[in-house]
Amino acid sequence: MNVRKAMILAAHADDETLGAGGLIQKLVKKNWDVSVVVMSDGKISVRDSIQDNRPDTFRACKALGVTHEPTFLGFPDQKFDTIPMADLANAVLSLNLDPDLIVTHVDTDLNLDHRLTLDVAKIAGRPKRKAISMLGMEISTVTMWNGQPFAANYYVDITSEIDTKIDAFSLYTNEVQRYPHPISREGLKLVAQYHGMQCGYGFAEAFHLIRGCENLLP
Repeated sequence: MNVRKAMILAAHADDETLGAGGLIQKLVKKNWDVSVVVMSDGKISVRDSIQDNRPDTFRACKALGVTHEPTFLGFPDQKFDTIPMADLANAVLSLNLDPDLIVTHVDTDLNLDHRLTLDVAKIAGRPKRKAISMLGMEISTVTMWNGQPFAANYYVDITSEIDTKIDAFSLYTNEVQRYPHPISREGLKLVAQYHGMQCGYGFAEAFHLIRGCENLLP
């Protein structure tokens, strides 16, 4: 039996844990081969000082059970629009990951880097030789603050994974905030509880189903 492969294609370091930290754990438990790919260089350069989140990404992915080290493609934070789309897409395609499932961003995100990463995912996920499912993940700050509701239509039960997800995100010492910020420990739990109420689980991660293929969804 062939091992199913998932690529978590995130714009920035921390997006993978915020949007899919529970799903990643579920995939690992189901013996999926999970690769985390970060489009940026892992550094935040638009704040008062440059912050390097890469060490935290390695720790967070390990806490989530990912066996492969995360890959950083090196594009500058908040400047993806200065790079030709062909270069962005080719950087992902050159990894030759051959995923059965791509988890990425949605087109209603406030952050332009996120929206461009979705375009890259759609290019990398063209079903030329096989079926590929695609899920768009929710990043609370850039979906919640964009004046548009997140179009959730696919839910993953993370009742058993929520605490590890929160612990993994808390390893991002530059990013974790204090309540009532949505990416505080309390905020992450409340969002998961809200999505759980939407679908009947205790805690859930919500996704937007971009393309669903039989047997290629978690």
